[in-house]
Amino acid sequence: MNSIDLVSMGIKNLFRRKARTILTVLGVIVGAASIIIMLSLGIGMNKSFEEQLKSFGSLNTIDVRSNSGGYYGDEKDPSGGKVGKLDDAAVKEIEKIDGVDVVMPMSESYIQIYSGKYVTDVNLIGIDASKLEKFDFNVEKGRLIDKNGKYEILFGSSISKQFYNPRSRNRYSNQIEVDILSSKLSAVLEPSYSSDGKKPKGIRVKGVGVLKQGNNEKDWSAYIDINQLEKLKQEAKRKSKNTSDRNKKKSADKYSQFKVRILDVKKVADIQEKIKKMGYQAYSLADGLEYMKKATAGLRATLGGIGAVSLFVAAIGITNTMVMSIYERTKEIGVMKVIGAELRDIKRLFLFEAGMIGFFGGLFGVLISYLVSFVLNSIGISLMGFAAEGSQSNLSVIPIWLSVSSVFFSTIVGVLAGYYPANRAMKLSALEAIRGE
Repeated sequence: MNSIDLVSMGIKNLFRRKARTILTVLGVIVGAASIIIMLSLGIGMNKSFEEQLKSFGSLNTIDVRSNSGGYYGDEKDPSGGKVGKLDDAAVKEIEKIDGVDVVMPMSESYIQIYSGKYVTDVNLIGIDASKLEKFDFNVEKGRLIDKNGKYEILFGSSISKQFYNPRSRNRYSNQIEVDILSSKLSAVLEPSYSSDGKKPKGIRVKGVGVLKQGNNEKDWSAYIDINQLEKLKQEAKRKSKNTSDRNKKKSADKYSQFKVRILDVKKVADIQEKIKKMGYQAYSLADGLEYMKKATAGLRATLGGIGAVSLFVAAIGITNTMVMSIYERTKEIGVMKVIGAELRDIKRLFLFEAGMIGFFGGLFGVLISYLVSFVLNSIGISLMGFAAEGSQSNLSVIPIWLSVSSVFFSTIVGVLAGYYPANRAMKLSALEAIRGE
């Protein structure tokens, strides 16, 4: 019996008992759809949490700080007590690690920015202006700072709304918004008024851009090229001998921290561990994502298990259908053997029929799953308050690999469920099968 004859005969046998075939396929549909929907809920939770983390920053970025203040990551310090310095040599050393795209050193200073009689307190961060685009610095207004631009400052989205009158008693409750791109600004590195109440003499700076809102530290910080920051400090020292202690070096580190961009997010954890062993503290948003995956692993396994029970019940239904088919087709099997059909052809015929039930059950199960997922994402989100306003998160996410895997798995389940009936049919005695009714 060739393959074409086998397929033709198998399909005819399935359609000959339409009601039983449809009911058996329906059981597989329920089982396959249950697994897909349950797993899609777990995937949806992970995707939602990942999107929330991305709103706080990039998952490809590692923050590196000095280990001199003690290690606060794991219970055991992987550096063995080693303390690395945040200097130019460290930048080159980290850049040599396989998978590292770029390292950006940063230096922080606490200053005040004046616009006329109004002032705001700012954490001014010195960075390499040539590396801004690598670290997702996107402007809402204006432009990015230039490496050679004198005292150009890039402001976070929230800073313009934090200006206040320092002479007001309720200064922080009467904040106003200032157009920091068109206003004349001056920076003061001594964040306080002089004893006679006069405004301190500042250094003229220029606001050139405002960053897009990102729900992270960038919203509340201002950025300047790191070389321009050093020049600003030197000019402030020449104008005043009473520079605030908050701007003085408190360690041997040249920089306050590093930002390390990784090419592949999958390598973040390994590279982070290597940096820790070099004597630094290293943190990334990927830590939170990994923690979330571990925390929800049990829940996802439970959801998948519930769906698997449904598919197991469907597999029993397939076995039952094929066994009943053997009893009804006993004489047919006997005739096939008498006219010379090989035992393996009989076995292949029953396995094919069982596999087709599993295949079509899985295929229609996928279609039903997409429909249920659409309903959950359209209606369930608003009813359950799952997504925040403006969020693109979905309650149920069905990736392509899950759909393909479900159809394949359902087919395999069908074949396995038909294995026992196929063996039973193959072992039937030809003479007894012909005599039996």
